[in-house]
Amino acid sequence: MPGFVVSQTNPQAFPTIADAANASGPPGERLRHIAVEPGVYRSDTLRYWGNAVITAVGGPGTVTLDCAGSYTLRVEGHVTLRGLTLRNGNAEGVPLEAVGGTLIVEQCEVVSKSSRAISVWDRAELFVRDSRVHGGGIVYSDSAGLVEHTEVFNADLCGIAIRNGSRVTVRDCRVQRAGEHGIWVAEGSTPLIERCEIEDSKAASILAQGRAKATIRDSRLRASGQSSLVVRDNASATAEDCLVTGSGADGVWVTANATLTARSVHIEDGRRNGVVVDELSTAAFEDCDITQAAICGLAVSGAGTARFTGGTITRSQFGASAANEGVLTLDGAKVSHHKNIGVAVDPGARAVLRDCTITGNAGQGIVTTAGSQVRMERVSSEANGADDIIGVEIGATADSTEATPAAPAEPVAKSGAADPDTSGTSGAAPEPNVDELLAELSAMVGLAGVKREIGKLVGLLRIAEQRRQAGLPHGPSVGRHMVFAGAPGTGKTTVARLYGRLLAALGVVPTGQFTEVSRKELVGQVLGETTQKTAAVFTKALGGVLFIDEAYTLSRRFGTGTDFGQEAIDTLVKLMEDHRDEIVVIVAGYSAEMRTFLTANPGLKSRISRTIEFENYSPAELTSITETLAAQYGFRFTEQAQASLLAHFQQARRDETFGNGREARRIFEAVVEQQALRLSGQDSRATAEELTLLLPEDLDGVVDTGLATRLGEVRDAGQLQAILDRLNEMIGLEAVKSQVRDTIDLIAATRRRRQEGLDAAPISSHLIFAGPPGTGKTTVARLYGELLAALGVLARGHFIEASRADLVGQYLGQTTQKTTAKFDEARGGVLFIDEVYTLSRQFGANADFGQEAIDTLVKLMEDHRDEVVVIVAGYTDEMDGFLAANPGLASRFSRTIAFTPYGPDELVDIFAGIAKSSGFDVPDSTRAAIRDHVAGRTERFDQGNGREIRKLFESAQTAHARRIAQLERGGSQATRDQLRTLLPTDVEETR
Repeated sequence: MPGFVVSQTNPQAFPTIADAANASGPPGERLRHIAVEPGVYRSDTLRYWGNAVITAVGGPGTVTLDCAGSYTLRVEGHVTLRGLTLRNGNAEGVPLEAVGGTLIVEQCEVVSKSSRAISVWDRAELFVRDSRVHGGGIVYSDSAGLVEHTEVFNADLCGIAIRNGSRVTVRDCRVQRAGEHGIWVAEGSTPLIERCEIEDSKAASILAQGRAKATIRDSRLRASGQSSLVVRDNASATAEDCLVTGSGADGVWVTANATLTARSVHIEDGRRNGVVVDELSTAAFEDCDITQAAICGLAVSGAGTARFTGGTITRSQFGASAANEGVLTLDGAKVSHHKNIGVAVDPGARAVLRDCTITGNAGQGIVTTAGSQVRMERVSSEANGADDIIGVEIGATADSTEATPAAPAEPVAKSGAADPDTSGTSGAAPEPNVDELLAELSAMVGLAGVKREIGKLVGLLRIAEQRRQAGLPHGPSVGRHMVFAGAPGTGKTTVARLYGRLLAALGVVPTGQFTEVSRKELVGQVLGETTQKTAAVFTKALGGVLFIDEAYTLSRRFGTGTDFGQEAIDTLVKLMEDHRDEIVVIVAGYSAEMRTFLTANPGLKSRISRTIEFENYSPAELTSITETLAAQYGFRFTEQAQASLLAHFQQARRDETFGNGREARRIFEAVVEQQALRLSGQDSRATAEELTLLLPEDLDGVVDTGLATRLGEVRDAGQLQAILDRLNEMIGLEAVKSQVRDTIDLIAATRRRRQEGLDAAPISSHLIFAGPPGTGKTTVARLYGELLAALGVLARGHFIEASRADLVGQYLGQTTQKTTAKFDEARGGVLFIDEVYTLSRQFGANADFGQEAIDTLVKLMEDHRDEVVVIVAGYTDEMDGFLAANPGLASRFSRTIAFTPYGPDELVDIFAGIAKSSGFDVPDSTRAAIRDHVAGRTERFDQGNGREIRKLFESAQTAHARRIAQLERGGSQATRDQLRTLLPTDVEETR
């Protein structure tokens, strides 16, 4: 068998693999065998078209291919690599690529500094066995293959990415510490993931999206930073015999029209929920176990559907819940030992409970509220901490999986099995009449203006019907299509749903069914797809209400390419005209944006002629909403806790982005979690009364955090002074120190004003640090976070540093994910973004996502303005361009602290300080040499400042070591003073 030898020591061999690959072989040679002797082979990029087996003859780890080009080895033929180590030191480079051919990697190690270690595309095949990949991930695109018995760790982005219709098996692998997702599956790919361990991913362990179909078997998903298994965006997944544990958010999240089938999956220790199914998604669980989630074991909402057959849901705060048009089926399941309610069904949701055991829960076994639709058969609810609360009448039978509508009823305390034969009803109760529905609207908290407008419309429609029955002309037509304008969480969706039922009761529309959609359900990605999607949604909604949330996004353009939002608007206008008597369309969103939306098509204003403004809830109304939520789940606030809650809402800044009812729900859920933490720390078992009461300490850190709402007492005066001493000990920076002291004084004065009951405007804590590098910006930012924590302003005061690479992605949507993840990491502390002006620069000719990062940051700063202090840093002249990148930036960064270059004497002092901390003495003669060195290089030190002086110290330290070595090689022993003293010659040698 012909062969080629590559060696660094054998003169008869080829010196490089490239030489061996390019040499002419024997006539008719089809497969080339290249044997590589031990050594490190550094070269330019190697591109190979032929068929070859390249082997490290000394075994794995004896041969290293090292390159700093755009790739180390590109295969376009059919190549097998055995026992090689491939490295690439280029931050944009890839150690190993395969294009259109076949690449087999066995017992190799691949090391990358970029996000990709191995990349295959163009219908290539990649087989990786018994190997180690780190620094970057394995990326399949329009390709196929196998990854087996391989470890992938410390990937900058995804450990294994399977994209663009790829067909890959990942078996017996370990994926650890991925910078984003452990395994990412997208764009119609169909992988099999089998017997794998996926650990410590910063985002999801496995993410399937974009019409992907993933099969996951006998695998372990551990300690993800966010939700562990995520199936979304029309993807589907099957998971069998898997463990999901230690998720940073939800254990399993199925969302955005996705589908999951899970069999014998154990889900435990989710920091938020065990399983969430929402946004029109479907999930089926067979013989699965969900345990020890921080909030809810199984949560279904957003018109999601979940069926849980067999298995157990145990030891979470709540067992299973259905809300917001969610459909929950529990069949033969056991729901037990939760810290609160076993099963809860909210208004608008549906549930089927069949052959279930609900027992040992600290609160009620079952709570169903008026407006929910529930069917039960052979349900045992016993040995729970409180009697069940049944707010709906139960259907007589349960032959189908669809929940049967039931009329609202007074809460009835029940214990034991829910017996359909004793409910006193048979089948569904009649739909409430107009007056009952108006009474339901009237009972909603707040919304006086909304109730008035809806009442006027109902009155007009009633009179129109009476005129029709009397044979009189109908009069002017009543505009039924409407704009619901206002901030989030003000009840727009709830009122729209109720309005549809009112119109059905009045006979204006046939059914009153409610169809809720957003941009993604209407807008396609190719020409013509949008018209089809919009027409399908519209047809589905005929006879009822079509509710389009955030409708203004249809008139916005996203990215630089073609956007089809306008096509959706134009299609809607035509359909509203063609079916004007068969449907009611309600569009919703922020007030200002909706005014712009109505100008997107000349026909919109004439067809949607009525706008109802949903005002922000008052503090008292928000307090009432929170208390009502608590009461629904068997909780109540003490008077002191109510007062704290009211004070929080009075101090909160309620602009158009304020969450309103959503904020009330967020607070309630967080308070319940705090209560659980408090009670779980007790030595004795909590009583029923203790499980019910929400105390002021349960609100601590939930409603009283951040600059605008906390300003609590100084936590430790000694710690505060110690931090200030560290700041004052820093050399120079007098203007910076003065501004920091002013900030502390402002916080103290604001706290005193609030203590005296005086108005105190929220303090803007976000800062701009402007100046050249090396002037102490990072150090001061870290101290500033510690100061705010010591002042009781920030919850933790920790310091998170980010640059452009940490925030900006490579494709549409990734930037929002990366920026949000980094922001979330900083919550409770300081987010420091160095050289922030690079986000507003355009790089290259293609689309750049720096602007997306800025826009995301602005929104997050508003949504979480009391939880994170953002400090942006960069050159003074560049910061003006950054602030111009988004209109909201200037208002959020109200103060700029200027960091001026250090003077020569200050730089000498910094050098002496670094030397002292490293155990060196700097005599006066050496200080003079340092000053002369700095004075001769003014421009360099003005630009580099502290960084340049540290480099100077490191060079002097090296020169000192060289001098000591020469002394001892000459036969003399260096004294203690010589070992610790830097001389002028050590500085002069660095010139």
